[in-house]
Amino acid sequence: MNDPAPACRLCGGTASRLYLARVYAIGGQSYDLRQCRDCRLVFVHPFPQVETLRGLYSENYFHSDFACGIRAGSYLETERSRVEEYREILQEIQRRKPRGRLLEVGCAAGSFLNYARRAGFEVTGVDISTWAARTGQEQFSLDIRAGRLQEVKLPDRRFDVVFLGDLLEHEPEPVTFLQEVFRMLTDDGLVVIKVPVYVNSFYYLLFRRLPWQWTLGKLDHRLLQALKIHQDEVRLPPYHLFEFSPRTLARLCRRAGLKIVARQNSLLIPEFLSRHPKGWSEKLVLRGFRLLKFLVATFNVHGGHVMVLAVKEAAA
Repeated sequence: MNDPAPACRLCGGTASRLYLARVYAIGGQSYDLRQCRDCRLVFVHPFPQVETLRGLYSENYFHSDFACGIRAGSYLETERSRVEEYREILQEIQRRKPRGRLLEVGCAAGSFLNYARRAGFEVTGVDISTWAARTGQEQFSLDIRAGRLQEVKLPDRRFDVVFLGDLLEHEPEPVTFLQEVFRMLTDDGLVVIKVPVYVNSFYYLLFRRLPWQWTLGKLDHRLLQALKIHQDEVRLPPYHLFEFSPRTLARLCRRAGLKIVARQNSLLIPEFLSRHPKGWSEKLVLRGFRLLKFLVATFNVHGGHVMVLAVKEAAA
């Protein structure tokens, strides 16, 4: 018998199975991950209300939780560590769009926008957090609109590039959202989407079956939290509403009228692990991460993140 769950927000299917129990929690409410039996999209259950989600992205989020255990430090403190990632993303964009109007949705306080502006783009940002929008305006003098994309009402066919970096997994209405991106994109424009695909990876499915009890007390609890392996420690709120795979992301793009023209996989090593491994157990995990990162980079296999470049179907 199928477990009851709301309709999938990608395909509309109503049959799903438990994927990972009690992975998030807030206000005494715990949240599971479920997987649609039809399209295989992984989603949070129960699904939070939009106003609940809006309240999650306060100043505190950018001070402590925004990296979900991957980087140590606040958003502003870790800006320098993200420069190499920004450079690689901009290189991919500029191979197809050397200049033009660039919109970033989920831009936080505008670190990437500031970098793109220095590279010659005319930039605009949107973020649900009023704190982030205000900080970006004050720190970098950027044009950042506070709110959801559907609320700010930007013009049709305005942007040559739309960048969505680690954003779609936070968006409660992904199909409607990407359709709005389609509306704002020029006819020959480029959409760049980067999302985590970790819980759908082959190595996560392996990790889940390992006896992690032997590591308790030996591994930093932040690492176990980032790996989504051990849930007895303090759990994060339900920031990630969806966990995509390359397949479900491609289906989402098609529904919005977008065609993927390039795909690049990557794997981030948790910063605190790579800088300060403690004892033989963390050193062993670090070696495993480095091997996986090499395999992902060399063979472009399913990694912790996937970045896709997409265009309007008619322009493909």
